[in-house]
Amino acid sequence: MSLTNKIAFALFGALTGAVTGKALHGTWTHLTGEEPPDLADPDVPAHRALAWVVLSGLMLAGTQIFLNRMGAKHWNAKAKPLVVRISK
Repeated sequence: MSLTNKIAFALFGALTGAVTGKALHGTWTHLTGEEPPDLADPDVPAHRALAWVVLSGLMLAGTQIFLNRMGAKHWNAKAKPLVVRISK
């Protein structure tokens, strides 16, 4: 993989992470009507903290799966088939 591709994938991953974070925040606010909980705050009820962790995990893992599948599809479409020649 070329350096240009590595940089492009890193930038795309960072951008996707930022967009997913905004979507996660918006989803939580839409569903609960409140700001996401601060997990370091001991006054946050355990069930709210656990709900935030579950939602975060689902959204981030879903994004990762989507990107991995999209990347593999793109990679396989551009890959050249391996030709093995056996000489006599």
